[in-house]
Amino acid sequence: MSEIGRRFSLDKVSVDPKLKNRIFSADGDEHIGDWDGECIDDLVKEIERIEERRDPNYSSLPHSSNIPDDLTPEIGKDYPIWTCDKKGRCLAGETGSEILTVDEIRNHYIDKYGSIDKFKEKLKIERKKFIQEVKNKSG
Repeated sequence: MSEIGRRFSLDKVSVDPKLKNRIFSADGDEHIGDWDGECIDDLVKEIERIEERRDPNYSSLPHSSNIPDDLTPEIGKDYPIWTCDKKGRCLAGETGSEILTVDEIRNHYIDKYGSIDKFKEKLKIERKKFIQEVKNKSG
């Protein structure tokens, strides 16, 4: 059998960068907009344009890979960060209606908890307590 055209699951796949810019309908079936990840203000304009016609699927906004690793997943669960542009400005908040820089988000956790790591440690402790309470009630 020829090796040409054969691909394995661990092979690196090159994806057309334009495909990463797509915004889809809420059901994921229709391509309804684009955003290149450069400026969050352009995304807000595109969302406003889309919302005039239909309901976009905010769970699949492009360029969520721009969200820094230290702000995922724990921070994103506490304070939703939908996506960030290449300059570090993010669409955030429960409804995705706030624009904050990654530094503003980090500073919130530094001011409130002392550091992002301390916030994450607090979550681990709370989770352990919760698991222990469940075990105690069921055991």
